Formats: sequence, structure tokens, C-alpha cells
Amino acid sequence: MMKVAMALALTLLLNGGPATADSAEARLSPYVADYKVKYGSLSVGTSRTELSRTQVPDLWVMETRLSASGLGRLVADGDLLQHSSFQFDAAGLRPLRYRFDDGTKRSERDVTLQFDWRAGRVTGIAEESPVDVVAESGLQDAASSQAFVQWRLQGGAEPGVVAMIEKDKIKYYRYTLLRRERLKTDIGVLETVVYRSARDGSSRENLFWYAPQLGYAIVQAEQRRDGKRLFQTYISGYRPGS
Repeated sequence: MMKVAMALALTLLLNGGPATADSAEARLSPYVADYKVKYGSLSVGTSRTELSRTQVPDLWVMETRLSASGLGRLVADGDLLQHSSFQFDAAGLRPLRYRFDDGTKRSERDVTLQFDWRAGRVTGIAEESPVDVVAESGLQDAASSQAFVQWRLQGGAEPGVVAMIEKDKIKYYRYTLLRRERLKTDIGVLETVVYRSARDGSSRENLFWYAPQLGYAIVQAEQRRDGKRLFQTYISGYRPGS
């Protein structure tokens, strides 16, 4: 159970009309952010999220790596990794490839997905089972969804309902603005907008604090179930990317 929760901690970290790839891409700002990760009151590791532009036109990468420590080392003997490559085109932000490595030498929890937008399919392997599902418009993976929300917010639009593929299922997360909050962090006091993300009828919810002055990067996040706070991440470092 803890291993599943550790994987979900990585995630902590619709199209609003036609746009050209150039204008859409210009909304995002590359960056590297470091976080402290807790489970309840216990420190379980650190993570680093990097949003970067590749040398291929319109191709970006969002990657989060969680290094377990303390209690976290009992469930992950290596770094947990989420990696997504995505592109911009007239349809907006579209993921191309997604990979999740649970930080162990085994593969039963690993996930690899490929998005074939021409064929309209997502294929791959999730926890050693084949995946082949319809790639509906606006579909994101667990890593590209973070970039997608930042892209929407930077464009002055609400995230709305985000369709996300998890293993071999498509789930729908509704983002709701809760408040604006001045937040004290390790990198200074920041103005933030706080959003709740949850599936309709689910007892689990995520809260995200986005900082407009940092390109809407996440500076704090919480995962809750039945109102009880589980995982939390707190920003500890930030620098612009290239």
C-alpha cells in the first residue's frame, strides 16, 4: 500500500480553442524544482521536477524523480521516476511517451505508454499487462498533466476537467479553484492559487499551490483521503531552465 502511495506522490507533483504550436509552446517556462516529501509527519524523501525544452522543435519533457529516505527506503530501493515527452501542435499539448519506474529491480509496477495520435490509440505495458485504449482528445498522462495545467493557467484559462490515463484506464480529474493564498516557503513568500483536483465521487483529493511568478510551478501539494492528509510536498529549491 505504501508503495502505491509513494507512486501517487509523484503525480502531486481542455483545450481552450485553436492555437498554433509556436504560440502554445511560448506559454511554458522551463524550470527545475526541488521538494521535500512527507507522509503524515514523517519525512520519506526528496523529489526533483524538471520541465525542459528539447532540441527537437515543439518537443518538451516533464520528469519527476523521487529519492526515498527513512521509511520510504522500506518500499523503494531506488529512485521512483515519472517521465513524459510531449509536443505542441494545433490541438494543444499532446503526450507522446510516458514511463513510470517504481524504483525497484522488479517490473510488476512499471508502466510504459506510447501515444499514436494519428491512429488514435495509446498502447504499451502497465504492470506487465498490455494496454490498448482510445486516445481521446485532450488525454494526458500522469506527468504531462502537470505541464498541461501549468500551460492552461499561464494562458489565463481554467484547467477544467482533465482526462488522464492511469495504467489502462482513463480517469477524469476536475480542477476547482479554492482560493488565493500568500504562502511562506523555503524559497521565500509567494503568492499562490490553490486548486483541488479530484474525480467525481472519489474519497481521494489532491490540493496544489501554484505560483504565478514561477510560471505556475507547484510549490506545495497535499494528497488527502477522507479528509485525512497523507502525502505532502514542499518546495525547497527552484531555478529557471533553458
